[in-house]
Amino acid sequence: MDENGSIFRVSYYEAGDRRLARAGATLSRRIEHGTGIWRLELPRLGDERLQLEQAGEPGAPPARIADALPAFLRGSEPEPVVRLQVARDDGDLRAKVLEGLQAGELGASDGALEDSLVASRDGDAFPHDPIWRLRSVLERQYAQMLRHDPGVRLDLDPEDVHRMRVAVRRTRALLRAARPLLDREWSEPLRSVLKWLGGSLGPRRDLDVLIERLRKEIADLDPPEHVAAGQLVELLREERDQAQAVAVEALSSARYFRLLDEVESATRGPRVRRSQISLARLARREFKRLRKKTGRLSWASTDAELHRVRILCKRTRYAVELAEPELGKRGRRVAERAAALQDVLGEHQDAIVAEARLREVLTRAQGSGAAFAAGRLVERERARRAAARAALPKAWRKLERAAERAWS
Repeated sequence: MDENGSIFRVSYYEAGDRRLARAGATLSRRIEHGTGIWRLELPRLGDERLQLEQAGEPGAPPARIADALPAFLRGSEPEPVVRLQVARDDGDLRAKVLEGLQAGELGASDGALEDSLVASRDGDAFPHDPIWRLRSVLERQYAQMLRHDPGVRLDLDPEDVHRMRVAVRRTRALLRAARPLLDREWSEPLRSVLKWLGGSLGPRRDLDVLIERLRKEIADLDPPEHVAAGQLVELLREERDQAQAVAVEALSSARYFRLLDEVESATRGPRVRRSQISLARLARREFKRLRKKTGRLSWASTDAELHRVRILCKRTRYAVELAEPELGKRGRRVAERAAALQDVLGEHQDAIVAEARLREVLTRAQGSGAAFAAGRLVERERARRAAARAALPKAWRKLERAAERAWS
């Protein structure tokens, strides 16, 4: 073909139990003009995709791409699943299947061909079956872990750490909410390892949040304070780099890969002791625990008590989301109100963590300017904490009303 068109051959690969497809990813190697080019595409944040390309020999991906794949491969090699001959002409692709799938041709525009090769998911085929629903929701969280593992591992974006940590914590909460359904000799050890993984990612996430917040706060300080406060941020960046090393060490461990194997197995079928139970009842049980604890709050409640309410709020939210097919629109409203209350309590907790970190890092800073800047920043965190406490009653009343409607 001329310069507007070309013909090349491309092989697509999979890993384990459709792990790449589960994450919406594709791994391929094409031969064009006599050169073999490996390519990894992986959805990450919104419409953004991780795209890596590197020349390499057949058999195993080259180093740059292999560095992003440990969670998918787990010590194995990628397996070819289909080989195509592709003609590209003015942005349109026409692919002829040489091996794998069924012989024939695929027509697609540029960028859509790879999407057509990502296997479809089970979805919510039986949404009112509690075990099927649990499997489906666990599948989504597992896909999120796989999708954001490379971003954490390669330190691409702070949001990768956040989303992976949320998936880990949500999985743990789902297993807790579904506890009456499950074999606890299986589910509780799994929850314990999930707690370890979330804890390994936590310091990195906390420092990312704190550094970003302080950067915004410092921008409003007077120039002399701005320079002094910058020293605090640099010290926190050193801690953040150490926390990143801890996170990568956890993601490179045999314990982590065993955990992924166990969650993958759970998406095929968790170990159950009872198969018929109302997920809406389980969600209501979680809400009652939250209401009991929240009813004891007052203006004098400790920070630890509010943090406990935050944990119970998360459990309620995830349990309600699990029961969404039974609860319908009213359940979605409960989940939305729980998320809003969780945000208020999260602001409170973030302010506490920020103040404690500032006081700790100040012991290693030099000069009175840093102390003055830290004092100004601590004042702001205390104001933020007070604002969160003031917003708490209203956020709780909205959640309580939504829950009354959902279970009336």
